[in-house]
Amino acid sequence: MNAEKKEKVLLIISTTRKSPKSIERAIEYARGKNAELVCLYVLDLELPKAIVKQMTEEGWLGGKPSEDFYLALLKEYEHWGKEKIEEIKKEAEKHQIPFRAEIRRGDFLNQALDFINQEQVNYIIVTRRRRSNLSRFLFGSAVAELKKQVSVPVEIIDE
Repeated sequence: MNAEKKEKVLLIISTTRKSPKSIERAIEYARGKNAELVCLYVLDLELPKAIVKQMTEEGWLGGKPSEDFYLALLKEYEHWGKEKIEEIKKEAEKHQIPFRAEIRRGDFLNQALDFINQEQVNYIIVTRRRRSNLSRFLFGSAVAELKKQVSVPVEIIDE
């Protein structure tokens, strides 16, 4: 006898994508579908690199302090991710929603696509940062690219 497989709802958060609205929506959607909620936190390595680069160029950092500061930022962002995952887990438990989470380091788009392919999710909820249309046009959008590359519905919550 083949039991019906439970749907998986994926909530993707990161150092810059963490809207409370997206978390509420993921809980609401998973509850409505009686689905498992899977949370992926992507610790995007480019953000702390950009911060350190800017501070070094401005003369605030250099040499060993730059490396130490970069590692401290990574540690802080990972700590933040664990705290956010714990908050989401508690909310999921309150509504009796099965919950799992994973933290990955690297490029947001690549890590998200890899995880989606590995997990075979049915629905994705992700936050899009507020940016101008010109900025999206010039620099692209990881969320728009994600939506193009996956075959499951993607709900985008604007911050």
